[in-house]
Amino acid sequence: MRELLGSALVVALVLACTRVTDADECLNVLHPAMTARIQKDVAWLDRAGGITDAMIRNISLLCDNAIRWQCNVKAVRMMIKDGEVYLNSLHPDWRLGPHELIGFLLELYEASKMYKLPDVEFAYNGDDDVMTAVEWKDEAALKPAFHGGPFPLLTWSKGDDSSGMLVPYSGAFRCADDSFDAMSTRLEDFRRVPWSERKQVAFGRWNEFCALYYNALQRMPNGREQPCPRNYLSQLSDKNLELLDVGVMLEMEKKGRVGHVPLTHQNVYRYLVSTDGWAISSKFDKYLLLGSLVIKARSPRYGFYYDALVPDQHFLPCMNASNDDVLERIKWAKEHDAEAQKMAEAAQAFAVKHLHRGARLCYYRTLMEELGKRMKYTPDCANRQLCIPLGQFLNFLSTYPKTRHTCPYSQVLSQYGFNAELEAGKYTTESITALLKQEKYWPRDTDIPPLTYQPYFPRRLRRRGLQARRRQAA
Repeated sequence: MRELLGSALVVALVLACTRVTDADECLNVLHPAMTARIQKDVAWLDRAGGITDAMIRNISLLCDNAIRWQCNVKAVRMMIKDGEVYLNSLHPDWRLGPHELIGFLLELYEASKMYKLPDVEFAYNGDDDVMTAVEWKDEAALKPAFHGGPFPLLTWSKGDDSSGMLVPYSGAFRCADDSFDAMSTRLEDFRRVPWSERKQVAFGRWNEFCALYYNALQRMPNGREQPCPRNYLSQLSDKNLELLDVGVMLEMEKKGRVGHVPLTHQNVYRYLVSTDGWAISSKFDKYLLLGSLVIKARSPRYGFYYDALVPDQHFLPCMNASNDDVLERIKWAKEHDAEAQKMAEAAQAFAVKHLHRGARLCYYRTLMEELGKRMKYTPDCANRQLCIPLGQFLNFLSTYPKTRHTCPYSQVLSQYGFNAELEAGKYTTESITALLKQEKYWPRDTDIPPLTYQPYFPRRLRRRGLQARRRQAA
């Protein structure tokens, strides 16, 4: 009876929360911790004097000095003007195909059609993890007139030292066959596997990606550095298969164990282990839907909704007390089965209520409104070398060979279409294709020369700048 009632509740929430159309509804579906996250992420802009025209135009200075080899990937420049979204730079062709950037573009475009978004300019991190060039530990470097310094950069994964502003990992939420949105429609199927029949083993499969930022983690209480969970837990699993069945998919197959298991079938396990790769795991939010207890390895990176999750209420954290504490966590779950089930149900209810598409669009709306409050100028396509209407670009992607199957474009374009009169005739399929083929294409709109000293010059150049200033002062 308990499981039947829980299933009915979940389905009701899904049906009630898929579309959010006004501000009051947004307040209901946006968890307070998510709203607080937005405020926390934009706070540095107030200390920096708001979003200035020079700040946006001089993103290219940062690009020239810090990340010139992939600037058009690390910071995709965008503008919202009179409710329409425009691209002021482009991903190169060689990076198109995956859903990271395209899912974001589709979700932002949908938000712009559902809500009247303010005039604003910003950039989007088109890579997995936010670039280190916008991380800082010394906020004294923030000045209203910094040229090429921190700028409003949206990202779906970051750490505490980043000036990036979190947004949903929209591509994973809506584009893949096993996306969050697709899995949300199968909640009844997941619930058909009763808790009592799920295997009492902690399961996990992943690719062999270990981010360098794990080296920056604080040491464990035992004084040791935390190893990469994806490597270490695999080795621990080999010695404790009765509790822990995790590892790299290809390695598992070589060992004669099960390799790939579709996400939609992993609910046969009572416990699921989540680990991060190059960035936050794109499976974590999907795991929350499955109705199993999620055990999450410690990581210095987080996503837009992580602040709203409570350890030991929505998931069990591991690799906190020691490298091997995951074994103790699994033993606890087995010994406290009712509490473990309650935790799994709480995680599923959270995901259904706060992570559906309508809630994500509310998040975009709220973030854009906060950025709009901090604009110190009026953006205009006339001041940008490139200004491709996003609707037109999405229509292009829907037919472009490398991207036509990346996301379900029709979900948005069939409902809202796009304004063909914007920048009419300026951007054709041929001209956009030609721009994409330029691997290092980067429109520069700056007319302000670089400063002698900039916060984000490479360290050797920074030292030279400081030495020059000291000589001048002497």
